Amino acid sequence: MGNLTERQRGLTMAFIGIMVLMPDTILFRLIDTNLWTLMIWRAGFQGAVLWVALILLRGRKLPEDVRTLGWPGAGFALAMGVAAVCFNLAIAWTTVANTLFILAAMPLWAALLSWLMMGERIDLRMGLTIMAAMIGIGILVTGNDEGGVAHWSGDLAALGGSFTMAAGFSLARFAPGRSMVPALAGSTFVPVAFGIAMGGLALPLQGDMGFLFVMGAIIAPLSFALISSAPRYIPSTEVSLIMLLETALAPILVWWIVGEDPGPRAILGGVIVVAALLVSNLVGLRRIRA
Repeated sequence: MGNLTERQRGLTMAFIGIMVLMPDTILFRLIDTNLWTLMIWRAGFQGAVLWVALILLRGRKLPEDVRTLGWPGAGFALAMGVAAVCFNLAIAWTTVANTLFILAAMPLWAALLSWLMMGERIDLRMGLTIMAAMIGIGILVTGNDEGGVAHWSGDLAALGGSFTMAAGFSLARFAPGRSMVPALAGSTFVPVAFGIAMGGLALPLQGDMGFLFVMGAIIAPLSFALISSAPRYIPSTEVSLIMLLETALAPILVWWIVGEDPGPRAILGGVIVVAALLVSNLVGLRRIRA
């Protein structure tokens, strides 16, 4: 990327990050190992990669990095760990489409939390976006998919994951200028501990270990590194626009490859959510450039 402008570099990093992340939900559907064992191994691989990378890059400075994060870092780790648990539950208990469309509303919950925690004003654009997204989510959670996969428990788990992820990013704003990667590595202990508590401490079924390694050791760390680094070069609003690609395309790929039909109400609700976020982010990006 040496010959690219900053904008081209940021767009390229965000796009590659989303493309790397895209197969994640498909692999979930291809794995037969039980949910709790899957949760342990996926998070375990991710945590191992992150901790090894941190040790190699930071060395003796790592304990000080962790200490200086303080309570915002601890809160971030807990929130993101709970979000990871919720994501696993959502994928297992409802459709991929419902999960991703509900998770896409995370920036809206972050805006609400910023208003509650930091007194930041919610402008008309964000207020209208929140209302439209809530209508879309309401439509999709009341629908039925063709395969009977969708269930209110999974939709609720996705909503919990969206909210706790927003809480994590809101807490990270109390530690400006500090890398939250050590806290993210620490967050992987939550799904591992939860999976063990639920009796999932076992080897995956034959043939699933490779999928779990790809999900945890490659997809999760690499996509996070690229997507989280892109805002250094382009506005975060532009990164959010590119991230909508995964929200829109992943359910289609799962439908095509696995045959998981989300149903007409989920599609309608998802279109409303994605359209609301798309329009809102385009307006926000136009204001930034102006």
